[in-house]
Amino acid sequence: MPVNIATLELYRIIPLTNLEAILEHGIFCKNDKTIDPAIFVSIGNREVIEQRGRAVVKCYPDTYVNDYVPFYFSVRTPMLFNIKTGWGVPKYPQENIVYLCYRISDLATENYQWCYTDGNAAKEISKFYTELNQIKTNIDWKAINTRDFSRDRDTIRKKHAEFLVKGHVPISLIKRIVVLNKDKKMEVEGILKQKRIDIPVTFNPQYYFE
Repeated sequence: MPVNIATLELYRIIPLTNLEAILEHGIFCKNDKTIDPAIFVSIGNREVIEQRGRAVVKCYPDTYVNDYVPFYFSVRTPMLFNIKTGWGVPKYPQENIVYLCYRISDLATENYQWCYTDGNAAKEISKFYTELNQIKTNIDWKAINTRDFSRDRDTIRKKHAEFLVKGHVPISLIKRIVVLNKDKKMEVEGILKQKRIDIPVTFNPQYYFE
């Protein structure tokens, strides 16, 4: 499929309850203790988080996956399905999940230490890359865009391909926020207005499971 690096989006899903703290402080990696983690609701699998803490980032071998802020190239991920169903993680309503949307062209710069993977960064077989001009062939875009990942575990791994940014990512680079429905759009817009932050908010059920 055609991949336009200039407009290619990256997605980070967060609980709506974490939005205000993120708007105040930006997004920190798991290993950063600048902000007390107790103020955030976690939607991840604890065992997977611990595994990521041991997983070496192969293109920067003195660092670990949890030293980076992770983004997906895909919406409607298996992770979101697990959150919806409570499979291996605490069950959480999709309407309270928010997408923070960035552009890769804003993050894949000399201002950040970054890389990307061809699958779940915690999996040993996943490969790490720093060559942005080869992203069209290094990532399986068919897997990224598939809506049917139930029969193939490697498709699940590939759909979870990640873009990693070391340390911290500011909110100033958020291009838009996506929510499930009109009510949540109004709620998020209210939070942004209260904090005097101008970020477009849209709702799109196609980013979520039925």
